Amino acid sequence: MTISLICLPYAGGSAQVYKRWTNRLHPGVRLVPAELAGRGSRMGEPFYADTAEAVRDLLPLVLETALGSDSYALFGHSMGSLLVYEVLHALREKGFPLPAAVFLSGRGAPHCEQEEVRRTHTLPDDEFLEELKRLGGMPDELFQHRELLDMFMPILRADFKLIGEYEHRMRPPLPLRLTILSGKDDDCVKGPLGEWERYATGGCELMLFEGGHFFLDERERDVVAVINKMLTEAPAPI
Repeated sequence: MTISLICLPYAGGSAQVYKRWTNRLHPGVRLVPAELAGRGSRMGEPFYADTAEAVRDLLPLVLETALGSDSYALFGHSMGSLLVYEVLHALREKGFPLPAAVFLSGRGAPHCEQEEVRRTHTLPDDEFLEELKRLGGMPDELFQHRELLDMFMPILRADFKLIGEYEHRMRPPLPLRLTILSGKDDDCVKGPLGEWERYATGGCELMLFEGGHFFLDERERDVVAVINKMLTEAPAPI
């Protein structure tokens, strides 16, 4: 039996950020890195106006994967976690198959994140770049090459706009269990991670890793090992 793992990237990321997982994943896990509009192989397409538009764009990929696989799972980091959360509600509202496992990484529970809505995307270029440096996850070389910055800045601003303007609305808990991943030193996550418990009837399981907001890169081997273990032992959806 094969399980497909759909991965959604963080702000500024493309499908490429997950492709290096290929050789680490269990043979029974098929990687499906989602490419968001406006970057990577979809460079030139307009950015999403909001999370609702992003979800509409992602649903066909999720459904195609779900119907073409024995089972499937969703993974998202930071902005990707937000998109996964909204995709899950769209799937349930439309009566579509839910995933066997859900991994939400690098983001606090929706009501906690809403307490401090940042308008990072509106900052002047120099302040915006300082904020990116603070978050980490981007090579220093990028900040030294203006032509690369000019290419990435619109993508990053669009993604930070999507996050900053997101307005959460409470809905009934999702009928599944969530796996919440976080770096022990991540100061970008707002609120106690245990607050995710209220968003799923099966509660949540917390997984902490050494590192900051981009522990995903710093502890890649450990993160993929956890995913392998959980997916090869994943129960059927509730």
